[in-house]
Amino acid sequence: TWEDGDRGSIGELSRIGVDGFDKVDNVLLELILALALREAPGAAAQAILPVLLGPAKEGGGFAMFPFHKLARLSDEPSRETTAQAGQILRSLGLGGDAVQGVLGLSVKQVVDEVLRNQGVQAS
Repeated sequence: TWEDGDRGSIGELSRIGVDGFDKVDNVLLELILALALREAPGAAAQAILPVLLGPAKEGGGFAMFPFHKLARLSDEPSRETTAQAGQILRSLGLGGDAVQGVLGLSVKQVVDEVLRNQGVQAS
């Protein structure tokens, strides 16, 4: 989701990298882990299909997801989130080159990669 005021699961990501701000973001962590697990040797997952929601509409439903706002995501990785992801992946015995490559992706690259196969726009 990306709600007004840069709230929502993806909207919150727009704060990472602004004036050096960083934190472990659970949504970004989940996306990084999903990408890493997709790239892991012997992985059964071939794609990730996100469900995208814009702001809630009065009376029910959701507005279109604001794809134009994705350009505001950081071109730098979230060091705190990738450190947490690396720790989790190592605990699972994963750490090959493909998995390590995912840990170097910027916030914008992570979201772009998850959206590679587009997603489902709920309304």
